[in-house]
Amino acid sequence: MNELMNLAVKLTICLFGWSGLLFSAPAEPEPVPVRLHVTSQETDHSSPWKRTRESARAGYGCVISPGRILTTADIVKDATMIKVEKRGEKRYYQGRVEVIDYDVDLATVSVEDESFFNDLSPVELAETVELDQPVQFLVFAEPDRIRAIPGAIVKVSVEEYYLSPDRFLTFGAAVNFEDRGGGWSEPVVAGGELVGLTMTYDGQRQYAVIIPAAIIRRFLPEIKPEGYAGFPDPGFFSVPTRDPAFRKFLQLPDNGGGIYITSVYPRSSADGVLEAGDVLLAVDGRPLDLEGYYEDTRWGRLDYRDLFTRFYSPGDRVKLELVRDGETVKLEMVLRRWLLSDYLIPPYSGREPTKYLIVGGVIIQELTRDYLREWGNQWVRRGNKKLLYHNYYNSRRIGPGRERVVLLNRVLPDEVNLGYQGLEDLVLAEVNGRPIGGIEDVAEALRFPEGEFHRFRFEEFDREIVFRAADLEEADRRIADQYEIPRLRLLE
Repeated sequence: MNELMNLAVKLTICLFGWSGLLFSAPAEPEPVPVRLHVTSQETDHSSPWKRTRESARAGYGCVISPGRILTTADIVKDATMIKVEKRGEKRYYQGRVEVIDYDVDLATVSVEDESFFNDLSPVELAETVELDQPVQFLVFAEPDRIRAIPGAIVKVSVEEYYLSPDRFLTFGAAVNFEDRGGGWSEPVVAGGELVGLTMTYDGQRQYAVIIPAAIIRRFLPEIKPEGYAGFPDPGFFSVPTRDPAFRKFLQLPDNGGGIYITSVYPRSSADGVLEAGDVLLAVDGRPLDLEGYYEDTRWGRLDYRDLFTRFYSPGDRVKLELVRDGETVKLEMVLRRWLLSDYLIPPYSGREPTKYLIVGGVIIQELTRDYLREWGNQWVRRGNKKLLYHNYYNSRRIGPGRERVVLLNRVLPDEVNLGYQGLEDLVLAEVNGRPIGGIEDVAEALRFPEGEFHRFRFEEFDREIVFRAADLEEADRRIADQYEIPRLRLLE
């Protein structure tokens, strides 16, 4: 009898946690995830002095280490309050975001009341996951039960993540959440271990995308006392070399592999190491085929970006083999994280408020992907085509004197801006003859009017706006009152 009791305890502890050894009905699973109730409030990116109305969402998490809950970044993004709930208790605990990484859509949450963790043990991360492996998605079932929804891993690939333009390892799973929604960071388990957290769910296809334990295993060690180190980025763009004529032009053998480097991003890992025109043949001794895939011993062909992100940390050195000018060359590259400040068009805003400046009713701000999302769910189709082009092709192309794309959002109608009130979504090139590479340049240029005037010139058709400098102080005061704008500029 004692041996059976000990075995039951061990099985419970190796999963998510247990609540006073209170077991549910035999059909109900023993693992106990936790549920997060999040109140959030985002910046209104089309009116950046405002905040959107509060919204509420619920998601899941699991105890990943003593005193720390693992969840997805999209669940706690822009959180103003986090309430944490566990099975068996009729109360909420106050939570706080500890670390958040939008690139890999992961976050950790701490709980102010440490007693929350008294009867919860950290989950073990799965070491191996196979295709067609059965898994379970854990959800709360009222009133006091945990339900395991069955599924199976059907795909392993390297894909863009929910909030990031980068590509990381993902699992795809066939699962039916039975009209419960899904994709809300539900823990996915197999054999008593964490396979990953759900990132998205398509109810029509009954298909979930999972952030795998392999990425979580890389994420956790990067949380260090001196700060979060993040994931490295290779820092270049490439295309396949499948075309025989192209391979001949590049002096490559017909039966070989390799990908063609079309551009190297400034400030990146590859800057000063790789060059446009190089053909990357291998990463740390692993050969790449002509489409940029390497052969993983467990899952088969995977995109080469997995080699940089899953096996290395920022600061690590990686060996590269490439062809340059027809010669085989071996180099070493020091990996670095791509910071939000390195983007020309940031893919997300993080916790930082949106910088803006309003002068003569003209709203000036920097282009971000969050700004483009103001066009709604179909922003990729409905958004301004030039701004979409910048987002997709220039988002990492910081150049000399250009740290951001600065634009005229729209014009708040007032008598001072008659004739300009229909202008919107124009990229700002100069103010008072000074080139604009960031919104701070606008504030600086406004200190130096051209005689009696301030002159704004835009990239589109060399369009201009001209104000009399003497008219702006009174006009700005009037506009701030009319449109209830507490601050006409936010630059810090």
